Amino acid sequence: MNFLSPWFLAGFALIAGPIIAHLIRRVTRERQQFSAMRFLSESPPRLSKRSRIQHPLLLLLRCLIVAVLAAGFARPFLRQDVPLVLQPGAPQSVVALLDDSASMRRTGLWPAARQKISDLAASLKEGDQFVLFATSGAELVSRERWLQTPAPDRANFVKSVLAAREPGWGPTQLDTAVETAVLQWEQMAEATDSAARKKLVIVSDLAAGTRVAGLAGLTWPKNCEVVLEQLKPGQPGNAGLQWLGWAPDVSAAAASGDPFPPKAVARVRVVQSAAAPASPLRLRLRDARTGRDLAPPQAVTVPAGDALVALVPVPGSAPDGPLRLDLEGDAEPFDNTLWLVRPAPRALTLAYYGADSADDLKHARFYLERATAGWKDPVVKVRAVTEGLSPVATAASTGASADPKSQGADPATAAARSGAGATEKSASEFSVVAAPLTTDAARALRARLAAGEFAVVLLNDPAMVATAAELAGEAGWAPAAAARADALLGSVDLRHPLFAPFADPRFSNFTAVRFWKPQPVALPIGTKAVVAARFDDGTPAVLEVPVGKGRLVVWGGDWSTAAGQWVISTKFVPWLQALFERAAGGAVRPAVAEVGDTARLVTAGPAQWRSALDSTATLANTAPVQPGVYELNEAGTTLLVAVQAPAAESNVAPLPLDDLEKLGVPLRAPTPGALAAGEAPKPAAGTQTAVVLEGRQKLWRWLLAGAAVLLAFESLFSYLIARREAVPVPAAATSS
Repeated sequence: MNFLSPWFLAGFALIAGPIIAHLIRRVTRERQQFSAMRFLSESPPRLSKRSRIQHPLLLLLRCLIVAVLAAGFARPFLRQDVPLVLQPGAPQSVVALLDDSASMRRTGLWPAARQKISDLAASLKEGDQFVLFATSGAELVSRERWLQTPAPDRANFVKSVLAAREPGWGPTQLDTAVETAVLQWEQMAEATDSAARKKLVIVSDLAAGTRVAGLAGLTWPKNCEVVLEQLKPGQPGNAGLQWLGWAPDVSAAAASGDPFPPKAVARVRVVQSAAAPASPLRLRLRDARTGRDLAPPQAVTVPAGDALVALVPVPGSAPDGPLRLDLEGDAEPFDNTLWLVRPAPRALTLAYYGADSADDLKHARFYLERATAGWKDPVVKVRAVTEGLSPVATAASTGASADPKSQGADPATAAARSGAGATEKSASEFSVVAAPLTTDAARALRARLAAGEFAVVLLNDPAMVATAAELAGEAGWAPAAAARADALLGSVDLRHPLFAPFADPRFSNFTAVRFWKPQPVALPIGTKAVVAARFDDGTPAVLEVPVGKGRLVVWGGDWSTAAGQWVISTKFVPWLQALFERAAGGAVRPAVAEVGDTARLVTAGPAQWRSALDSTATLANTAPVQPGVYELNEAGTTLLVAVQAPAAESNVAPLPLDDLEKLGVPLRAPTPGALAAGEAPKPAAGTQTAVVLEGRQKLWRWLLAGAAVLLAFESLFSYLIARREAVPVPAAATSS
């Protein structure tokens, strides 16, 4: 007898409850009535121990109920050996899975795996079908190629295929590979006898990092078996290096007085398996291109079966290119190298068109500079532009232009440029127009918009509508009168990119933001402008107009506390951050991925890859299959990325086979030794999994039904005993 949940057997200890209850006297067994007792008040007897158990059959019945319930919840089952009756010469449909993940690079595993596959191919008969897959998804030996090869040459053919094969750097996706094997069985059944015995042989180290979660919902065909060939490495244990990211802030280290403060600090995790021998470990930082050491080695001590987070500073004298971090002292080097690409924050220049002072609370520049201060990506630098403004706007802000921060150039230079200076821009620029522009300045800004820039026009005056129309390249725009001075946003298109960050219902409420000086726009018929938000009277509040490759955003009002509550609301900074990220090319793109997961680095369609460490490498359409530093070319832009070995491959502890049984895998014990030539296969007995046996037998149902019957008998027995021992209380005697 075996139990699937043996911890419920602890319920047998509850048998002590009925025994203790039967040993304590609570009621006097026999009563004798006397006439003088009517003058005494009745009191219950005190508890006392008995030397003899009363009603032993009732006690036995109650103990039996507790025992049956505990056994039922433990889910018992009987082990059975199911003979696999094979007729002489019965064909087999054999699918072999060869683990070619990164962990198979450990000492002795790959030669042993090739030998296992070769022995399996040599043991098959002429009528058997055979297919060999790698866990990475590659088909090494197809069914057609196997059948086309003469039977005497098939074993040598498989050896030749394996001789040119080496393990890769990807993860062990066993569940995906098993699904492929099940589909292959269906194809074999369609081509030949569907009643042929199906056999799946998995040759792998079956480390704990193997992905098996997908096996839970897999439907296994009838008459199939799974044979596990678990390999053992030549070296026990393993130490690995895993990437955690860059430290968020190195300002404290930079201010420590070091003449060469670190450019960045890398966070890594050093893991040590439980079976790893004690050995000193060191972290060594190198230049990825030249291999030159950049800092002295850093010693780390990690106990067996534990992990340690280490901080590795990048010296200020290090080059700006990619780096390499090695873990020395481990006998298994497959996961001891990390490739580092330091983050390069995007610089975005904010060109503010207006003569407003940076310290004037009445204008938008004050709030823009403070909202963008301290951003990590993009890093925003405000540049005031006063040339190219219309004479009306310049005269209106003469007093404010005395602030040197608001001067884009001296008067002589501004006069020489005559408005053409607005065409000068940094590598990435975002424009905020808070004052009317001259015709030349508007044309220059529109040309930059067509090339891909973003701009925001603040309608802080009805005259700004003409500037917005000129930048949009449309006629017929006119100022519209607001229904009332105290306006709200009546409708917001949360599907539009301008307001998509607030699509979550927790953040989609704009009713608390009031606008005291709204400036809606009357749009012409056939306009290209898309209304992203409207005031509560239905007039447009926020517009977006495509201008070539760029975008023009028109805001129906000013960004100041005198015009409304928008700049002091909790939504202003997130809205501005999303808009600036969109102008800079989108959200921050990841620059680190693992082998087999590089698709997360691609965001805009087809991509091409090239090794950044090989000057002779050419662009290829295939994703990298080994760790390193690569140039990712996508949509005309190039991004330097690092590809690491999968972190799960460092977990090399043996995978518990009970986990596979619980997932419903029909495991069978492998047949020891290979069949000799001409020898007929003997019937083999395979033990079914505990889950399958318990699910078929369902002994717990019978035990619970028996407990219910015993409980009924116990209730009836107790009732009869209570009636027999009941003593009627006589009526009070009357005096004569």
